[in-house]
Amino acid sequence: MAKIRHIAIFSDDTANLAKFYADVFEMKINGQSNEGAFWMTDGYMDIAILPRRNDMAPEGVHHFGITIEPEEKEGVMARLKERGHERMTPPPGRPYVEDALKDADGNKFDLSTSRVKKDGEKIVMKDEEKKKEKELV
Repeated sequence: MAKIRHIAIFSDDTANLAKFYADVFEMKINGQSNEGAFWMTDGYMDIAILPRRNDMAPEGVHHFGITIEPEEKEGVMARLKERGHERMTPPPGRPYVEDALKDADGNKFDLSTSRVKKDGEKIVMKDEEKKKEKELV
């Protein structure tokens, strides 16, 4: 069954916002990118705090993420296609997202079959995994 597992927030001061959630709500910081993004969790829901890349993008909630079981993906993608929803290429360096789409009202959401993965202290980027998979084919 599909579950909303993360929400992404654009911020001009990602470190301060991450500290806010860690200090006030005792959320755990799971990782940080070289570009200044932070990934946090309360143990169930994750928050991605992403740096705003341009002045046209407003600060605040940008998108949400849905995690499904791997065996559900084919059916979910078929139903999305039947409704005319096409996959978008997500930006690089996103550990949560495998696919990005928009709902019936145009709200952006990520679709993944797993949560953020860590290799020791390093966050595993799903786009790097996709690159490796293509190289093997």
